[in-house]
Amino acid sequence: MNRNKKTVHSRLATNITMALSLAVFSLAGSAMANAAVHHQTALIGTWTSIPDAPSEQKPDHPSEGLYRMKVNSDGTLTPLDVIKMKSPSWIVKSRDGRFAYTTNEESGGAVTALSVDKSGQVRVLNIVDSHGQQPTHATISPDGKFLFVSNYSVAKGGAGVSVFPIHHDGKLGEQVQHFPFEHGTGAVEGRQDGGHAHSTTFTHDGKYLYAADLGGDKLHAYRYHPDKAQPLEADSTRDVNFTAGSGPRHMVFAPNGKHAYVITEMAGEIVVFTVNQDRLEPAAHIKLNTENNSAEYRSGGGIILSPNGKYVIAANRGSDNKLLVFNIEADGMLGKPMRYKANGIEPRAFSFDGSGKYLYVTNVFTNNISLFHFDENTGEMKAAGDAAKIPTPTDIKFFN
Repeated sequence: MNRNKKTVHSRLATNITMALSLAVFSLAGSAMANAAVHHQTALIGTWTSIPDAPSEQKPDHPSEGLYRMKVNSDGTLTPLDVIKMKSPSWIVKSRDGRFAYTTNEESGGAVTALSVDKSGQVRVLNIVDSHGQQPTHATISPDGKFLFVSNYSVAKGGAGVSVFPIHHDGKLGEQVQHFPFEHGTGAVEGRQDGGHAHSTTFTHDGKYLYAADLGGDKLHAYRYHPDKAQPLEADSTRDVNFTAGSGPRHMVFAPNGKHAYVITEMAGEIVVFTVNQDRLEPAAHIKLNTENNSAEYRSGGGIILSPNGKYVIAANRGSDNKLLVFNIEADGMLGKPMRYKANGIEPRAFSFDGSGKYLYVTNVFTNNISLFHFDENTGEMKAAGDAAKIPTPTDIKFFN
């Protein structure tokens, strides 16, 4: 009898030990998984020359290029190093996160190809001429074959869209196509004397590319042929004309592809379009500031979707400097926005980190990246101070 009791007790002890070991192993695995989720690197694009703007708060020293930062568990950013280059103002990452491309927004425009390894280390692969001036945006085709660069250009003759093949090793080939944007509407003096390519965006099905021409008040449509050496075919029947002086800047498509949202810089609006067989039909105009319609309070900036695709986030700059969060309604229209101070001047671009819990805003003229906690269920945001201070930040993207 005593021997049986001892055996039972021994088995119980063994089982408890095994259970505890499994629990510890499970907790350790969970901690490792969480650590992997939080192991992120941020790349911050900048202007390396200090803008001559009245609201610019001069930094202690100009930016040196592309900044690499560690993302901490509380969302703040810790500097790691800088990849020295001129004005890497926009960053686009490959779908697998192994490569990144920056537009070097200078008069002698260039594009830099980068590799990003699993530890977040960055290496320059090659640099190509952008075949224009002040390249300000780039997009990768859904199949990863081509890079489309928007040369904005403050001088006539330098604006348009350039197309570059992307090699298997991430390097960029020489330009294979170029579409000049020559004609502006002239509606806003000094802003629309010529065309200004500001961004390119693929339709939801990847069959068409739309290019926003801020100077020409137009979206140029191109059919995409992935298997051709020159992949774009202009389709003027799908071009979209805006009211003179609007200045279309950036656009996004709804997750289901049935609606598109274009932010206009000078009109300070979001124009909502219905999409039918990749044709855009205007459905609504939404003012970014309904209280003050003066030109100083009309300066549309970036526009993105939340990670879950339920919200559109947009910025109004100028004298407003607000972020607006719109719920996408069941019919594709935008609900009444929630408005937040950007906590900086000139909120040029913004991005969510990999967790989707944090939104980062690059405020160029106050040399800061402001941080917000984002509630994916309600779209509400809570300011959390500065994630980092950095000279003239223009864009931020996350890796790993």
